[in-house]
Amino acid sequence: MQFEFSHAGSFFSPGRDHLGKIRLLGHLMSDQEYLKQTLKEADLYRNQGLLADAKKKYREILRIIGKNEKLMKHQKLIDAINSKIRAVDKAVAEIKASPAAPELSTDLLLLIKKLFTFSHTKEAAAIEGAVALAKFGQYEQALMEFQKLLEEGILPVVTAKNIIRCYIALKAPNAAIAQFEKWRSRNLVSDQDLKYVRSFLISSLEKEGIKAKIPEVEKTTGSVKPAKKEEVFLEISAITVGFDGGRLKGQNVDFDIHFQSANTVSIVISAAQKNLADAFQPGTRLLSIQCYSPITVFRTSGTVTGKDRIKQGPRQGDFTVDITIDTD
Repeated sequence: MQFEFSHAGSFFSPGRDHLGKIRLLGHLMSDQEYLKQTLKEADLYRNQGLLADAKKKYREILRIIGKNEKLMKHQKLIDAINSKIRAVDKAVAEIKASPAAPELSTDLLLLIKKLFTFSHTKEAAAIEGAVALAKFGQYEQALMEFQKLLEEGILPVVTAKNIIRCYIALKAPNAAIAQFEKWRSRNLVSDQDLKYVRSFLISSLEKEGIKAKIPEVEKTTGSVKPAKKEEVFLEISAITVGFDGGRLKGQNVDFDIHFQSANTVSIVISAAQKNLADAFQPGTRLLSIQCYSPITVFRTSGTVTGKDRIKQGPRQGDFTVDITIDTD
């Protein structure tokens, strides 16, 4: 949330075209209808952590009320909007007062990457190192790593998807869309790869309850930097784990995939669900796993290969669990 607020001014807003249409419709609809639409947008921005944008919309609502004699009589409405503005200001003050995310030393960052690197190829190992940083809440550092890898043409689809995952984890959907726009304009990713990335971006935003108009990928005439051969592995978007024993015996629990590196997927379990997290101890065999991907659904098994508490970021205190899916 802190990242989103401090960079809000430089991010592309996915709703700007949409907002323009709404303003145009504002001339055709009543002030009350326009006010309801604007209030809905303001609350949506606030819920997404886009505090500066939310406050701007709330102030716009007050201007609408100030120009309408009938609306000016609704003191409860005016008080409610002012209350929302105060809440936004309080949230901004708390963000500014909160301690900055602890910076990890270069040596520690390298150690994390080394400990969580298992691939036999240099390219995939680099991806896994960056993914490890993200799983520990070091999203901004991970983004720098992923951006560098993309510039080098290393596994562009995998790298681009992980950049989007980082922005979503940072509660910065606007940044994810802005990044996609840059990829379109710079020819950094091939048209075919960019289509896959666009689909992933749309589905990622929809999971967050965000509907944004993402431009179609048009055929470009510019040249794309030759990419190194991409490793092929199945993208898993979600899993259902069936428990055969313990307190959760007979239960099936669904999880979205937080990050993925080859056949190892990471899920996040809320700190409030400690009993559920306790069922995922390193070394535990999971004999019933249903995997969901964009092209198929299949059953398999796997092993819990890692578990830790997230030390910082929006999911601080939650558990991150690594599950290696059996490929045999």
